[in-house]
Amino acid sequence: MAEPKWLKDINPEDYMKEDFDATGKGKYTVEGIDKNDPDWLEKAAKKVNAAEGDDYVKLDAGLLTVKQINQMLKRAFGELTFVDENNQFLWYNRTTNDNKKMLAGRTPDQVGDTMGNVHPNVRDVIPQAKKVVYALRHKVGGHDEVMMPVPFGNRHKMILHDYKRVEDEDGNYMGIYEWVQDLYPFVKYFCETTGQKLVDDPDAISGATFKKDEDAVSSASTKAEAEKVEPKVEEKETDTTSGASHH
Repeated sequence: MAEPKWLKDINPEDYMKEDFDATGKGKYTVEGIDKNDPDWLEKAAKKVNAAEGDDYVKLDAGLLTVKQINQMLKRAFGELTFVDENNQFLWYNRTTNDNKKMLAGRTPDQVGDTMGNVHPNVRDVIPQAKKVVYALRHKVGGHDEVMMPVPFGNRHKMILHDYKRVEDEDGNYMGIYEWVQDLYPFVKYFCETTGQKLVDDPDAISGATFKKDEDAVSSASTKAEAEKVEPKVEEKETDTTSGASHH
């Protein structure tokens, strides 16, 4: 994935120490069950007598049943996941249609897995994941969020992985909350409802991490396609993105 410079500069010797076998113990770790057991969820829930179904859950700003929470999260914008401080994958917002292809595929039997088991050990997938976890665990450079687009996108599809540090009231690291979404439908809707269109910004291109060298930005075909889906505006809007890096 395209990554910001501050993330690239982290020493590999530091982030490769991240324990993706989840051999440690977090504050809420359910012990005594194999983390990579495909039935981990049912076994762990039974062991801790977890709330379910019509049981009420008191939140800091509301009172909902487990069923209500589940149904709302299934319909949330984007794909959501949570990994705890022990690098154990604990949750994702399972959709209403299990046959729908996910942008970042997850299955119910993966819940409870270690990060090492969730991520395929191919190319630089695990080192990259360890780098993100390390960066947010230690809040490198004061950063509590990593935004990384999948590099094989195009001008009409930009899948963003947005990783956010989760911490308790005292600032202690609790894990990572990830949001995955194709951003283009939002951009397209914005253009259609405001009467604006996307245009190249020469001042920003040099710093754009998402732009590919082979991307025919000024080609006639690209412009023609953009004209069809994005309304024109007569006057150029004030440029507020000069020098911006496209994360």
